Amino acid sequence: MRGRNPKSVLAIDLGIRWIATTVNSNNPKPKFYGKELRKVKGHYFYLRRSLALKKAYKTIKKVGHKERRVVNDILHKISRAIVNEALENDSMIVLGNLKGIRRNGKGRRFNRKLNNGFPYYRLSQFIEYKARWLGVRVIKISEKNTSKPCHKCGEEGVRVGSSFKCPNCGYSCHANYNGAMNILKRATGLVSVAGATLTQPEPGRMKPSRQTQNPPASAGRVSKDNRVHVC
Repeated sequence: MRGRNPKSVLAIDLGIRWIATTVNSNNPKPKFYGKELRKVKGHYFYLRRSLALKKAYKTIKKVGHKERRVVNDILHKISRAIVNEALENDSMIVLGNLKGIRRNGKGRRFNRKLNNGFPYYRLSQFIEYKARWLGVRVIKISEKNTSKPCHKCGEEGVRVGSSFKCPNCGYSCHANYNGAMNILKRATGLVSVAGATLTQPEPGRMKPSRQTQNPPASAGRVSKDNRVHVC
């Protein structure tokens, strides 16, 4: 389908508690997607570990197939909802480059293992092909240094669990919202490459709202120097 001319940017931050947090340049209020995915992944993680202790390897294989079906169903619903959100706002979608997203070795052992098994790349693929089918443009930019800086003042903040606080300006918000806003700011600084005229939203103090789920550009890539490439 022929690409649409975007009038805004929909930035996406990927995480564990919420696999996707979106912020639109027309409206800084975030949307949070996929909290139930962590529960599903945790359930099957413990189930596989229990079966491994019993050496029930054939059952483990069957459980793995079922988990993939359940997870894929959730990911399809989330990706459709995100692309629909972009359609409703005439937005291009900005995804963070996934390289290095699993390298964080901090946190409890369970959280590290769960993070390493999270389907970020699969969700990214689902978003891209649904968006391309409907003519929604997708670009990828580097996520490097988008989680620590405060999106209000730019100074390095402190993240504790899902909370973010800036010791410099005192601003606090949900950590995924801060990440999404930093991705959005980076995107609006580079988006002229894609030929769109966009405005930067006025950030505000946001708390997680209940997730909204309803659906689906040419996908691009980001170079090492953080330049955006759009197909």
